[in-house]
Amino acid sequence: MPHLHRSVRPPNVPPSPSYEAFLATTRAAADPLRANILQALKQDAFGVLELARVFDIAQPALSHHLKILSRAGLVATRRDGNGIYYRRAQPRPDCALFDYTCHLYKTLDSFDLDAALCRRIDHVHTERARRSQQFFADHAGEFANQQALICTPQTYLPALRECIDAAGCARKRALDVGPGEGETLCLLAQHFDAVLGIDNSAEMLNRARQNVATSGARNIRLRLSAFETLRGARHDLILLAMVLHHAASPRRFLAHASRLLNQTGVVVVIELITHAQNWAKDACGDVWLGFDPEELDHWAADAGLSAGTSQFLAQRNGFRIQVRTYQKGETP
Repeated sequence: MPHLHRSVRPPNVPPSPSYEAFLATTRAAADPLRANILQALKQDAFGVLELARVFDIAQPALSHHLKILSRAGLVATRRDGNGIYYRRAQPRPDCALFDYTCHLYKTLDSFDLDAALCRRIDHVHTERARRSQQFFADHAGEFANQQALICTPQTYLPALRECIDAAGCARKRALDVGPGEGETLCLLAQHFDAVLGIDNSAEMLNRARQNVATSGARNIRLRLSAFETLRGARHDLILLAMVLHHAASPRRFLAHASRLLNQTGVVVVIELITHAQNWAKDACGDVWLGFDPEELDHWAADAGLSAGTSQFLAQRNGFRIQVRTYQKGETP
Protein backbone atom coordinates (compact mmCIF):
# COMPACT_ATOMS: atom_id res chain seq x y z
CA MET A 1 0.00 0.00 0.00
CA PRO A 2 1.53 3.32 -1.05
CA HIS A 3 2.50 5.69 1.71
CA LEU A 4 0.41 8.85 1.68
CA HIS A 5 2.23 12.09 2.39
CA ARG A 6 0.57 15.10 3.93
CA SER A 7 1.88 18.62 3.70
CA VAL A 8 2.76 19.67 7.24
CA ARG A 9 4.52 22.69 8.65
CA PRO A 10 8.15 21.87 9.48
CA PRO A 11 8.71 21.55 13.22
CA ASN A 12 9.81 24.66 15.12
CA VAL A 13 8.96 26.95 12.17
CA PRO A 14 6.52 29.62 13.37
CA PRO A 15 3.64 30.58 11.06
CA SER A 16 4.13 33.74 9.04
CA PRO A 17 2.54 36.98 10.28
CA SER A 18 0.33 37.02 7.18
CA TYR A 19 -0.94 33.54 7.92
CA GLU A 20 -1.67 34.47 11.54
CA ALA A 21 -3.49 37.60 10.36
CA PHE A 22 -5.53 35.48 7.95
CA LEU A 23 -6.59 33.14 10.77
CA ALA A 24 -7.45 36.05 13.09
CA THR A 25 -9.54 37.73 10.40
CA THR A 26 -11.36 34.52 9.56
CA ARG A 27 -12.09 33.68 13.20
CA ALA A 28 -13.26 37.22 13.95
CA ALA A 29 -15.74 37.35 11.06
CA ALA A 30 -16.99 33.78 11.54
CA ASP A 31 -19.00 34.65 14.66
CA PRO A 32 -22.63 35.52 13.73
CA LEU A 33 -22.82 38.56 16.03
CA ARG A 34 -19.51 39.95 14.83
CA ALA A 35 -20.52 39.39 11.20
CA ASN A 36 -23.70 41.39 11.86
CA ILE A 37 -21.67 44.16 13.48
CA LEU A 38 -19.51 44.39 10.36
CA GLN A 39 -22.64 44.59 8.22
CA ALA A 40 -24.07 47.40 10.36
CA LEU A 41 -20.80 49.35 10.29
CA LYS A 42 -20.85 49.48 6.49
CA GLN A 43 -23.51 52.20 6.62
CA ASP A 44 -22.32 54.34 9.51
CA ALA A 45 -20.07 54.80 12.52
CA PHE A 46 -21.66 54.06 15.89
CA GLY A 47 -20.76 54.62 19.50
CA VAL A 48 -20.58 51.60 21.76
CA LEU A 49 -23.84 52.52 23.54
CA GLU A 50 -25.60 52.91 20.19
CA LEU A 51 -24.36 49.50 19.08
CA ALA A 52 -25.45 47.97 22.38
CA ARG A 53 -28.97 49.26 21.66
CA VAL A 54 -28.92 48.03 18.08
CA PHE A 55 -27.85 44.51 19.04
CA ASP A 56 -29.69 44.42 22.38
CA ILE A 57 -26.58 43.29 24.20
CA ALA A 58 -24.83 44.43 27.37
CA GLN A 59 -22.04 46.91 26.79
CA PRO A 60 -19.24 44.73 28.31
CA ALA A 61 -20.16 41.82 26.05
CA LEU A 62 -20.30 44.08 23.02
CA SER A 63 -16.94 45.63 23.88
CA HIS A 64 -15.44 42.13 23.96
CA HIS A 65 -16.59 41.45 20.39
CA LEU A 66 -15.43 44.88 19.19
CA LYS A 67 -12.01 44.19 20.68
CA ILE A 68 -11.73 40.94 18.69
CA LEU A 69 -12.74 42.72 15.48
CA SER A 70 -10.29 45.51 16.20
CA ARG A 71 -7.39 43.13 16.80
CA ALA A 72 -8.20 41.46 13.49
CA GLY A 73 -8.06 44.83 11.73
CA LEU A 74 -11.73 44.74 10.76
CA VAL A 75 -12.95 47.73 12.76
CA ALA A 76 -11.33 51.07 13.45
CA THR A 77 -12.21 53.89 15.82
CA ARG A 78 -12.36 57.63 15.56
CA ARG A 79 -12.56 60.00 18.49
CA ASP A 80 -15.28 62.60 18.03
CA GLY A 81 -15.08 65.02 20.92
CA ASN A 82 -15.64 63.03 24.09
CA GLY A 83 -17.03 60.04 22.20
CA ILE A 84 -15.43 57.13 20.39
CA TYR A 85 -17.14 55.81 17.27
CA TYR A 86 -16.55 52.46 15.63
CA ARG A 87 -16.49 52.03 11.87
CA ARG A 88 -15.56 49.29 9.46
CA ALA A 89 -11.82 49.43 8.74
CA GLN A 90 -10.91 49.82 5.09
CA PRO A 91 -8.22 47.41 3.85
CA ARG A 92 -5.07 49.06 2.54
CA PRO A 93 -3.92 48.10 -0.97
CA ASP A 94 -0.45 47.31 0.39
CA CYS A 95 -1.88 44.87 2.96
CA ALA A 96 -1.23 41.17 2.35
CA LEU A 97 -4.92 40.45 3.06
CA PHE A 98 -6.30 43.24 0.86
CA ASP A 99 -8.01 40.95 -1.67
CA TYR A 100 -9.26 38.60 1.03
CA THR A 101 -10.73 41.39 3.16
CA CYS A 102 -12.40 43.06 0.16
CA HIS A 103 -13.96 39.72 -0.80
CA LEU A 104 -15.05 39.16 2.81
CA TYR A 105 -16.82 42.53 2.93
CA LYS A 106 -18.40 42.03 -0.48
CA THR A 107 -19.74 38.63 0.56
CA LEU A 108 -21.08 39.94 3.86
CA ASP A 109 -22.80 42.83 2.10
CA SER A 110 -24.56 40.45 -0.27
CA PHE A 111 -26.70 39.24 2.64
CA ASP A 112 -29.59 41.26 4.01
CA LEU A 113 -29.28 42.53 7.55
CA ASP A 114 -32.00 41.31 9.89
CA ALA A 115 -35.09 43.51 9.71
CA ALA A 116 -35.18 44.07 13.47
CA LEU A 117 -31.57 45.28 13.41
CA CYS A 118 -32.38 47.63 10.53
CA ARG A 119 -35.25 49.11 12.54
CA ARG A 120 -32.99 49.71 15.53
CA ILE A 121 -30.35 51.34 13.32
CA ASP A 122 -33.03 53.60 11.86
CA HIS A 123 -34.09 54.47 15.40
CA VAL A 124 -30.52 55.55 16.27
CA HIS A 125 -30.44 57.76 13.17
CA THR A 126 -33.86 59.19 14.03
CA GLU A 127 -32.68 60.11 17.52
CA ARG A 128 -29.57 61.83 16.13
CA ALA A 129 -31.67 63.78 13.63
CA ARG A 130 -34.19 64.75 16.31
CA ARG A 131 -31.48 66.20 18.54
CA SER A 132 -30.03 68.21 15.66
CA GLN A 133 -33.46 69.46 14.54
CA GLN A 134 -34.37 70.47 18.09
CA PHE A 135 -31.16 72.46 18.40
CA PHE A 136 -31.98 74.59 15.37
CA ALA A 137 -35.58 75.02 16.50
CA ASP A 138 -34.32 76.37 19.82
CA HIS A 139 -31.41 78.47 18.51
CA ALA A 140 -32.39 79.74 15.05
CA GLY A 141 -32.21 83.34 16.26
CA GLU A 142 -28.62 82.82 17.39
CA PHE A 143 -27.54 81.11 14.18
CA ALA A 144 -25.40 83.92 12.76
CA ASN A 145 -23.43 84.34 15.98
CA GLN A 146 -22.88 80.62 16.36
CA GLN A 147 -21.91 80.30 12.71
CA ALA A 148 -19.33 83.05 13.13
CA LEU A 149 -17.59 80.97 15.81
CA ILE A 150 -16.65 78.39 13.17
CA CYS A 151 -17.07 79.63 9.60
CA THR A 152 -19.31 82.15 7.85
CA PRO A 153 -20.44 81.70 4.22
CA GLN A 154 -18.26 84.62 3.17
CA THR A 155 -15.27 82.38 3.86
CA TYR A 156 -16.19 79.82 1.22
CA LEU A 157 -18.46 81.66 -1.26
CA PRO A 158 -15.53 82.52 -3.60
CA ALA A 159 -14.44 78.86 -3.61
CA LEU A 160 -18.02 77.77 -4.27
CA ARG A 161 -18.24 80.14 -7.23
CA GLU A 162 -15.05 78.60 -8.65
CA CYS A 163 -16.49 75.10 -8.20
CA ILE A 164 -19.63 76.07 -10.08
CA ASP A 165 -17.64 77.67 -12.89
CA ALA A 166 -15.51 74.52 -13.26
CA ALA A 167 -18.35 72.00 -12.88
CA GLY A 168 -19.09 69.99 -15.99
CA CYS A 169 -22.81 69.82 -15.37
CA ALA A 170 -25.93 71.35 -16.88
CA ARG A 171 -27.25 74.60 -15.44
CA LYS A 172 -30.95 73.84 -15.10
CA ARG A 173 -31.62 72.68 -11.55
CA ALA A 174 -29.66 73.16 -8.32
CA LEU A 175 -30.51 71.97 -4.82
CA ASP A 176 -29.19 73.66 -1.68
CA VAL A 177 -29.55 71.48 1.41
CA GLY A 178 -29.69 73.42 4.67
CA PRO A 179 -29.11 76.86 3.09
CA GLY A 180 -28.69 78.71 6.38
CA GLU A 181 -29.62 82.35 5.92
CA GLY A 182 -29.70 82.12 2.14
CA GLU A 183 -26.30 83.40 0.96
CA THR A 184 -25.56 80.25 -1.01
CA LEU A 185 -29.04 80.22 -2.53
CA CYS A 186 -28.48 83.66 -3.99
CA LEU A 187 -25.15 82.59 -5.48
CA LEU A 188 -26.65 79.46 -7.04
CA ALA A 189 -29.49 81.54 -8.49
CA GLN A 190 -26.94 83.42 -10.60
CA HIS A 191 -25.85 80.20 -12.33
CA PHE A 192 -28.90 77.92 -12.54
CA ASP A 193 -32.36 78.28 -14.05
CA ALA A 194 -34.10 76.98 -10.94
CA VAL A 195 -32.83 76.63 -7.37
CA LEU A 196 -34.53 74.69 -4.58
CA GLY A 197 -33.55 75.22 -0.96
CA ILE A 198 -34.71 72.71 1.65
CA ASP A 199 -34.39 72.60 5.42
CA ASN A 200 -36.01 70.50 8.12
CA SER A 201 -36.17 73.54 10.41
CA ALA A 202 -39.05 75.94 9.78
CA GLU A 203 -37.28 78.61 11.82
CA MET A 204 -34.13 78.43 9.68
CA LEU A 205 -36.15 78.35 6.46
CA ASN A 206 -37.89 81.57 7.47
CA ARG A 207 -34.51 83.27 7.92
CA ALA A 208 -33.45 82.15 4.44
CA ARG A 209 -36.78 83.33 3.00
CA GLN A 210 -36.21 86.86 4.30
CA ASN A 211 -32.81 87.16 2.62
CA VAL A 212 -34.05 85.63 -0.63
CA ALA A 213 -36.86 88.17 -0.75
CA THR A 214 -34.36 90.98 -0.24
CA SER A 215 -32.13 89.68 -3.06
CA GLY A 216 -34.93 89.93 -5.62
CA ALA A 217 -34.08 86.52 -7.12
CA ARG A 218 -37.17 84.99 -8.73
CA ASN A 219 -35.81 81.51 -9.52
CA ILE A 220 -35.51 80.29 -5.92
CA ARG A 221 -38.06 78.06 -4.19
CA LEU A 222 -37.95 77.02 -0.54
CA ARG A 223 -39.40 73.86 0.94
CA LEU A 224 -39.67 72.51 4.48
CA SER A 225 -38.41 68.95 4.13
CA ALA A 226 -35.96 66.44 5.52
CA PHE A 227 -33.35 65.76 2.87
CA GLU A 228 -33.53 61.99 3.23
CA THR A 229 -37.24 62.01 2.32
CA LEU A 230 -36.81 64.13 -0.80
CA ARG A 231 -37.84 62.43 -4.05
CA GLY A 232 -38.73 63.52 -7.57
CA ALA A 233 -36.75 65.73 -9.94
CA ARG A 234 -33.09 65.09 -10.61
CA HIS A 235 -30.65 67.93 -10.09
CA ASP A 236 -27.56 69.12 -11.94
CA LEU A 237 -25.84 70.30 -8.76
CA ILE A 238 -26.47 69.56 -5.09
CA LEU A 239 -24.80 71.75 -2.49
CA LEU A 240 -24.06 70.35 0.97
CA ALA A 241 -22.51 73.38 2.67
CA MET A 242 -21.70 72.79 6.33
CA VAL A 243 -24.55 70.29 6.72
CA LEU A 244 -22.89 66.87 6.83
CA HIS A 245 -21.61 67.47 10.37
CA HIS A 246 -25.27 67.85 11.38
CA ALA A 247 -26.41 64.68 9.56
CA ALA A 248 -27.43 61.59 11.48
CA SER A 249 -25.55 59.44 8.94
CA PRO A 250 -23.21 61.37 6.62
CA ARG A 251 -22.60 58.28 4.49
CA ARG A 252 -26.33 57.84 3.84
CA PHE A 253 -26.63 61.57 3.19
CA LEU A 254 -24.07 61.37 0.37
CA ALA A 255 -25.66 58.22 -1.02
CA HIS A 256 -29.05 59.94 -1.19
CA ALA A 257 -27.47 62.97 -2.86
CA SER A 258 -26.11 60.66 -5.54
CA ARG A 259 -29.59 59.24 -6.15
CA LEU A 260 -30.99 62.75 -6.63
CA LEU A 261 -28.41 63.74 -9.28
CA ASN A 262 -28.87 63.48 -13.00
CA GLN A 263 -26.43 61.31 -14.96
CA THR A 264 -23.60 63.85 -14.95
CA GLY A 265 -24.59 65.84 -11.87
CA VAL A 266 -22.20 67.24 -9.29
CA VAL A 267 -22.25 67.30 -5.49
CA VAL A 268 -20.35 70.14 -3.84
CA VAL A 269 -19.40 69.38 -0.24
CA ILE A 270 -18.19 72.20 1.99
CA GLU A 271 -17.22 70.80 5.33
CA LEU A 272 -15.00 71.00 8.37
CA ILE A 273 -11.90 68.85 8.45
CA THR A 274 -11.69 66.66 11.56
CA HIS A 275 -11.03 68.75 14.66
CA ALA A 276 -11.05 68.32 18.43
CA GLN A 277 -13.08 71.36 19.54
CA ASN A 278 -15.81 69.53 21.39
CA TRP A 279 -17.57 72.75 22.45
CA ALA A 280 -19.00 72.96 18.91
CA LYS A 281 -21.43 70.15 19.76
CA ASP A 282 -23.11 72.17 22.51
CA ALA A 283 -22.67 75.64 21.04
CA CYS A 284 -23.53 74.86 17.40
CA GLY A 285 -25.47 71.60 17.50
CA ASP A 286 -22.79 69.66 15.63
CA VAL A 287 -23.25 65.89 15.56
CA TRP A 288 -19.78 65.22 14.13
CA LEU A 289 -16.52 67.11 14.60
CA GLY A 290 -15.60 67.28 10.93
CA PHE A 291 -14.37 64.62 8.50
CA ASP A 292 -11.10 63.46 7.02
CA PRO A 293 -10.95 64.13 3.26
CA GLU A 294 -10.19 60.44 2.63
CA GLU A 295 -13.33 59.52 4.58
CA LEU A 296 -15.49 61.71 2.35
CA ASP A 297 -13.80 60.26 -0.75
CA HIS A 298 -14.58 56.72 0.40
CA TRP A 299 -18.24 57.47 1.08
CA ALA A 300 -18.57 59.26 -2.24
CA ALA A 301 -17.00 56.35 -4.13
CA ASP A 302 -19.44 53.94 -2.47
CA ALA A 303 -22.25 56.23 -3.69
CA GLY A 304 -20.99 56.11 -7.29
CA LEU A 305 -19.37 59.55 -7.24
CA SER A 306 -15.91 60.41 -8.52
CA ALA A 307 -13.73 62.92 -6.68
CA GLY A 308 -13.05 66.14 -8.56
CA THR A 309 -11.60 69.46 -7.47
CA SER A 310 -10.53 70.22 -3.90
CA GLN A 311 -9.76 73.40 -2.03
CA PHE A 312 -8.69 73.70 1.59
CA LEU A 313 -9.27 76.91 3.54
CA ALA A 314 -7.70 77.81 6.88
CA GLN A 315 -9.57 79.66 9.60
CA ARG A 316 -8.03 81.90 12.24
CA ASN A 317 -9.88 80.09 15.03
CA GLY A 318 -8.25 76.76 14.25
CA PHE A 319 -10.89 75.22 12.00
CA ARG A 320 -10.02 74.05 8.51
CA ILE A 321 -12.56 73.95 5.70
CA GLN A 322 -12.60 71.60 2.72
CA VAL A 323 -14.44 72.43 -0.50
CA ARG A 324 -14.84 69.24 -2.53
CA THR A 325 -16.65 68.32 -5.72
CA TYR A 326 -17.89 64.85 -6.64
CA GLN A 327 -19.35 63.98 -10.02
CA LYS A 328 -21.70 61.22 -11.04
CA GLY A 329 -20.62 59.42 -14.20
CA GLU A 330 -23.00 58.64 -17.03
CA THR A 331 -24.76 55.36 -16.70
CA PRO A 332 -24.00 52.84 -19.50
